Amino acid sequence: MGWGGGGVALLGAIAAAIGRARNLPVFTGLGAGVLAALPLFFAVMTVLSIRQMDEYGRQLHARAASIAFLVVMVLAGMLISLEAMLDFHTPPWVLYLAGMTVWGVVGCTLAARDGRGR
Repeated sequence: MGWGGGGVALLGAIAAAIGRARNLPVFTGLGAGVLAALPLFFAVMTVLSIRQMDEYGRQLHARAASIAFLVVMVLAGMLISLEAMLDFHTPPWVLYLAGMTVWGVVGCTLAARDGRGR
């Protein structure tokens, strides 16, 4: 899933870069569309992989996702408060990256703790 998503993201970024460099709106739009659809790609791939898991795997991912959601909501709340006080803006991709990273780390940690990380 990571290699596929990385490849799709790379193709979208290359198309967008070519479109901007050569002033080709078709490539710019194609690149923007591919990059905008990337979260949908990951959502579909995640649902398909979870549907193939046993009950333990589904429970593991549900627990990891709930912890990641909590961490990202706390992070978002802190950043919203700090943005108002310190006058800066956090890009949305930071929260996305933080959520996916926490989900992966928590999933690996829970699997290792339970002894099924192989």
